[in-house]
Amino acid sequence: MYVRLCSILKKGGYDEEKLQELAQTTEISLETKEEKELALLILRLPEYIEMVFNDLQINKICNIIYEISSKIGEFYQTNKVLGDEKEHSRILLIEITRKVMKTLFTMLGMNTIEKI
Repeated sequence: MYVRLCSILKKGGYDEEKLQELAQTTEISLETKEEKELALLILRLPEYIEMVFNDLQINKICNIIYEISSKIGEFYQTNKVLGDEKEHSRILLIEITRKVMKTLFTMLGMNTIEKI
């Protein structure tokens, strides 16, 4: 799913500079059920990470990645991103999710790839 997020950003022409600009000028709007569920999961990330380290069970990070992948998949299936009037807000949600996933993969000692 990480590669799919990178692909959406690339297809939309969103490079790092454009994403930075978008983050400063766009407010994220969470209107659909899938947007809200994904955002809540991401907001709970610090709680999950604390639990992982308190329990000394690094394998739970895999569960978090799986949950995030499932939620972003549901979001993407039911919500048009590119070409929609809410594109900028949804692109920011995708970028946040991509960064969170990259961080979690790094915590597991895994490198990420941008395309297959």
